[in-house]
Amino acid sequence: MKKFPLPWLIPLAMVLLAAGFYIHNYVTFVHTPPALTDKEKRMVDTLFATTKVQCVGRYVFEVPASFENTLTDRARINEVNISSKRLYRPAFAQRIRLREEELQNSRTVRKMDQPFLKQVYRVSENAVIFDRNTSESEGGYGRTLEGHLYVNGVAFILTQEIIDLSDPKYQKDKEGFIKAGVSVGHLNTKPQKLAELQDLMSRLSGRKNDEIPTQPGTCIAEGFIRDGQEKPKEDITFIYRHNPVFSLSVSTNTFLGDPKSMLERSHEIQPYLTEVKANTLRKGKTQIAGFEADEWLNTAPSEKFPDNPTGQLLFNVIANEKIVDFRHPIIDLKLRNHALPPPSYSDAELVEIWDRITRSFRIRNGAF
Repeated sequence: MKKFPLPWLIPLAMVLLAAGFYIHNYVTFVHTPPALTDKEKRMVDTLFATTKVQCVGRYVFEVPASFENTLTDRARINEVNISSKRLYRPAFAQRIRLREEELQNSRTVRKMDQPFLKQVYRVSENAVIFDRNTSESEGGYGRTLEGHLYVNGVAFILTQEIIDLSDPKYQKDKEGFIKAGVSVGHLNTKPQKLAELQDLMSRLSGRKNDEIPTQPGTCIAEGFIRDGQEKPKEDITFIYRHNPVFSLSVSTNTFLGDPKSMLERSHEIQPYLTEVKANTLRKGKTQIAGFEADEWLNTAPSEKFPDNPTGQLLFNVIANEKIVDFRHPIIDLKLRNHALPPPSYSDAELVEIWDRITRSFRIRNGAF
């Protein structure tokens, strides 16, 4: 038998080792689930027997009637964070009274940063803005505008950070910022940001989550923001829980793009999927709301149920990730069951549920 010289064996072994490493870490093996059985189709049809239209950002989609959004504090318009809660009017009045008392009684680490509550703007009977220190330890020139608004049975809290070095007691701090290269225009942002906050509050209204607006603007949890003169940056997330099975995360944003799409980042993602022993059910290009989208559906064993190969859901589709602007937001959808028992649905049923929801995405009439 002919023997290879030793110098040939080492490069060959290295090539085979590298090929094995590449296949193990970067090659995706797709385990496509079988078609729905008649029993599985009936189960999914029952879940979708009654559906409702939901509005997130400027898009609408359909979910089973049993799905309810549980995330009410994940909306950001430009630099303003918004949370919402349905309340009775007396409860809102009590919230404002107690909050004002709390801020008035708050103290700061440095005496010069007192008072903690700098000013109160009573915009109307149903709207107030507190100009307060951001925290007990931060300098009193770095503050938070905290707006409270009650409209259509919904109480909103809006917060925005400001810098205000106009008080003479912060002269040394002001000089330090200027020496560090900060422009004078950035040393007192309160007037501009206060005006922006008041304008946003004037365009914000409450709504039920199954009420679909017909005028230009964006939907947040329990609310709607009519468009103003500007084209704002929007970042909004809802989470629907189908207890105790899974949660569906729905996000839109108009500015957090990525130069590479999800599938173009496969080499970064696949090692993690390999580590958790994930099975890919589907991977490829699709369309969501008219945008090109990358989709990657995986299941994997979970920490609590390591012997169940489909105990963990890792479904994701991201549309329009690379070219993002006001009229072309990213749409990011995820199906997860973190810390929940393994899903009671089969892989085929889960993919069908996923398809019925994600493929229903479309732009809302009159959104722009």
